[in-house]
Amino acid sequence: MATKHRVIRGEQWAQALLAQLLDADRDTGAWMDEHTHLLKRDRYSQVGLLRLQDRPCCLKLYRCKSPWQYLQFALGRGRAVNSFDRGHSLRAAGIAVPEELALLRVPGGMLLLCCAIEQADNLQVLWPRVDSRATREQIMDRAAQLLARLHNAGFAHGDCKWSNWLWAQGQLYLVDLDAVCQAAAGDRRQARDLARFTLNAEELSLQPALYDLFLEGYLSVTGLSRDVLMPPMLVELQRLRQRHLQRYGESGQRLV
Repeated sequence: MATKHRVIRGEQWAQALLAQLLDADRDTGAWMDEHTHLLKRDRYSQVGLLRLQDRPCCLKLYRCKSPWQYLQFALGRGRAVNSFDRGHSLRAAGIAVPEELALLRVPGGMLLLCCAIEQADNLQVLWPRVDSRATREQIMDRAAQLLARLHNAGFAHGDCKWSNWLWAQGQLYLVDLDAVCQAAAGDRRQARDLARFTLNAEELSLQPALYDLFLEGYLSVTGLSRDVLMPPMLVELQRLRQRHLQRYGESGQRLV
């Protein structure tokens, strides 16, 4: 087993996971099909839930996309490593993200283990089912606070679509930390976070008053003015709109 799997981060949890990977020669994705509750699977990744040491956990398999990525994985680098390390940095800064537990090199990719957020729904799925105006306002307020704290801490998320926000018992969490990077205030990567959030808001026909609530909450925490915030955000938003139009056609009513 040692020759097939290599622990990159989190020795104790990695060993607990390896104890369940019964056959070192078996495809990891096939093992996940049988032993996890599947959440997502595509050509390059697979995500599932399982219990490990009596804790709810989330397991993500990163498959190699290219020879370059294969080399990165072999050297213990790449998206999965960034997700693990940035997750620890964000938690240390008080940002609500899942706890990263272990990272392993496995045949064909990387395997990331983190704590699962129980009874959680991603905003993309949840939003159309929320009937309460008060709950919708609460979600927008929490989103503004969380994104502003992330940016104030000197980071950008890199993929702020609504499916990467989890709502659980009145708390919001950011997930999918593969693209998290350091970014100073005013950096276009922070502007892109806001633009990505806004694009999804338009797709889901968010009411303008609720978007204003989100925007005002974000400005209040960051201390930025609309004059400073909006120009770079609108540049990034227009780029995203054009790309979305090419792929999917028209989106919802524009908010800004």
